[in-house]
Amino acid sequence: MIKLFRKIRQSLLVQGKLASYFKYALGEIVLVMIGILLALQVNNWNENRKLQNLESDFLEKMHQEFKNNKAQLEFILAIHKQSLKSSEYILDNYKNPQTPKDSLRKHLKIYKYSYTYNPSKSSIDALVNSGNLSVIKNRDLSNKLIQWDEMVNDFSEEEIYSRNFLDNFIVPFDLEHFKIFSENPDEQYDAFFTLNNEDKNVFLNIIATKKRLLGQIVNNPQSEAAKLLETLDFIIAESAPKR
Repeated sequence: MIKLFRKIRQSLLVQGKLASYFKYALGEIVLVMIGILLALQVNNWNENRKLQNLESDFLEKMHQEFKNNKAQLEFILAIHKQSLKSSEYILDNYKNPQTPKDSLRKHLKIYKYSYTYNPSKSSIDALVNSGNLSVIKNRDLSNKLIQWDEMVNDFSEEEIYSRNFLDNFIVPFDLEHFKIFSENPDEQYDAFFTLNNEDKNVFLNIIATKKRLLGQIVNNPQSEAAKLLETLDFIIAESAPKR
């Protein structure tokens, strides 16, 4: 093609058609520029398609991961709520002689259940570590992803405080006063019914404190758990495949 253009230019010069030569040369330059622009456009289109595919891949993985994270959080909050109800049951019913002992035994086990939230964030880490966070075109979504670690840490502080209370107060009291290991599980907490007043007051204060800590986690509409659930719902919605 280049040789053909060269022959045409040479032919015009030989024939003395200078004006035609310049017109032809100008047209050739325009064609070359159009070719370059088309090549750049195709290259940009290919790059944009690669970025769109990369974004779609990240969003797909993120969507499933955060659905799992939400399910885990809901499970843990359900355990916290169950423990809270058991704390309330003990405090409300321990004095009532009509309260079945089996019910108290059950709630004396459940009230101290303690779990901590450990969500996965491999999709976020992959984005950040690869330097591809900018492929997420949704700025609100990318901001939530940047804030995710901080939000989880804020929620974990409440859970860690509750867990430390379990280790530092509940477990030592149990080891001193109850049969944690027993061939008959029903006997584990029977000592509760015969505790002297001083020990019983200490134990009831422990349960009341546990109740307060659990209430801060699950009952406050402005709690870190509520914020975390709201963020999870947002990320799940915004990372869902567009139909």
